[in-house]
This record gives sequence, structure tokens and C-alpha cells, in this order.
Amino acid sequence: MAHLFILVSGENPSLPFSEVKAIFEAEGVKYQVLEGLTQILRIEAEPHCIEALVSRSAMARICGIEIFNCKAEIGEILENMEESEPAPFIGEGESFVVRVKRVRMSSSDINTWTLEKAIGEFLFKKLKRKVDLKAPKKTFFGIMTDDRFIFGLKIAEIKHGEFLERGPRKKAFFHPSAMPAKLARCMVNLAQPRMGDLVLDPFCGTGSLLIEASLIGCNVLGLDVKRYMARGSFRNLTLYGIKPESIVVADARSIPLDQASVDCVVTDPPYGTSATTLKVAPRDLIESFLSTVGDVIKKRGRICLAAPKTFEVSEIGERMGYKHLESHFIYVHRSLTREIAVFKRD
Repeated sequence: MAHLFILVSGENPSLPFSEVKAIFEAEGVKYQVLEGLTQILRIEAEPHCIEALVSRSAMARICGIEIFNCKAEIGEILENMEESEPAPFIGEGESFVVRVKRVRMSSSDINTWTLEKAIGEFLFKKLKRKVDLKAPKKTFFGIMTDDRFIFGLKIAEIKHGEFLERGPRKKAFFHPSAMPAKLARCMVNLAQPRMGDLVLDPFCGTGSLLIEASLIGCNVLGLDVKRYMARGSFRNLTLYGIKPESIVVADARSIPLDQASVDCVVTDPPYGTSATTLKVAPRDLIESFLSTVGDVIKKRGRICLAAPKTFEVSEIGERMGYKHLESHFIYVHRSLTREIAVFKRD
């Protein structure tokens, strides 16, 4: 076991941390949270657990093995450097570089370039290794957040460009209600499916959630009440070489599946002006859907659902007999704050 740090994106205060924990839970990773700071999660776990984040996460950015952490003051940082043992983290003949990142103007009195230079000079003398600014074999990484300094060896950097490449307008079929790939992946992870699990989206629309679930190794099944949307979803899945179990034209209020036939449900029901609800009030549609979908989910299966904050879906879900596990709120525009709610079927 080692002390690890995970730098997450700063677009939401709670979603990235919950996604990391959900991935670990889904993959059966044994871990203990040591501390949560702004955009930093410190955990104790085996370093290989980071592989799960690299393959699944939409919101983790940099992962590393912690060497030390201290107050973000130059004197204290250099004192901790003096007492640290970085040698085990770099092999004979390997080059290195030092990088320092500041989170949200933390410790603004410290110049990051000056700190990188000071730590680099110290490590050069102590390790007798070459500094390579362009193509180093190892990167020592420091993060300043909440007036703290977390320092260690970077073991993974997760690039998120692929999510932009799967943006709504990059797909074969576009609809204004389509969900961005990054948020779709995060929602899938919050439902905690494992490889080979069957994930259902009863309002599949353009297929964004199904695509992200399939790309992490799940089997997927979609429903949509509109035939043209079901066809569009199938076109988008085909674009990425995905073969769903089925894309069915069906009403989510009456799901044509056997009892306990799916492992989890991830969905974004229609509620905006660009999405059809067949003249059913959007809140009533969600309530009706939640009253019936529990029959097709396996015991302890999860539902991850997006809805306007004003709908108070957490209360609806609890009234329908689900256990409400968590909710996260995303400001979209002046008239819409989206709630991402997670429920469990006991």
C-alpha cells in the first residue's frame, strides 16, 4: 500500500471525487481516503489501482505516488525535500523533470517556476540524475492547494481529448438535447457497472450514455419512444463500432424487459424545450418511469439519473422506495441547474 494523490478537474466541487470513488468500488479496489482537498484526493491504496482510473475516468487528471506533503511555504517545502527519499522512485540513468501546479490561486505568493527550479536543483544534487525538460523518463510533481503542498512522482496523466472527439456535433446523428461525452462517462461511472454488465438507458436519445458505457466494457441496451431517435442512437453507436444488445422503440413508463434483467440504469430523461415528452409533464414522466424501472433492475443495482434541480428527483426516488445515495448539482444556465442523482434498489 502507498499514499497516492489524484488531481481532478475543477468544473464541479463534488462530481470528480464521487466518480473516482465509484470507479474504485466498481473495480473492487481496496482503498482508504486520507484527505480531500480542493481538486485533490489523497488515498492509501496499491499503485496499480490507478489503471482503473486511466481506463474509465472522465474527471481524474493526474495521479501520483506521494513522497511528502506539508504546508505551502518555501522553507518548509525545502526542509521536507531534504528529509525525503526520492531515490527509490527513479532508476539508474533515468532523466527527470519537476513540475509544480497551483490550484485556484492557492499560495499565490510562491512563484511556481522558482519552486520548480529549487526542487530540481536539489534533486539533481541528491540523485545525480540528468534533468530533461522535453522528454524526461520521470516527472516529479508538486501541487499547491488549500495552502498545502503535495509532492510526489507522477504515474499517470489522463488526457480528455477523446471526450471532445465524441462531442454531440461530432456524431453521425445530432440532437440539441444530446449530453456531452464527458458528463455521460461520469454518470455511467457513478452507476458502478463492471465489465460485462448490462446497462440500460430507457431514454437513450442520441446514445451518448450507451456509447460511454460500452467503451468501458459494458453491454448496452437502449429504449426511446421516438423511432427516429432510436434510429439515430443506433447510427451513433455504429459509428464507434458498438453493437448494442438492442435499441428498442418503447415507452420508458412500460419497459418491455424481464424482471431483474439489467445491472444498472443510466439515463437523462427529456425535460427541455428541445426534447419530446409526448405531452406528458416532464416531472410526471420521471415519476412514472421511476415507479416501474425498479422491476427490471437486479437487486442492489443502481440508477444514475439527470433532471432539473427543481424536480427534486431525490425526493421522488425515495418516495418510490429507492435508497438515495448522492446528488450533485451542475449549473447549466440561468433557468437550469441539473441534478445528477444516484439511487440504489435494495
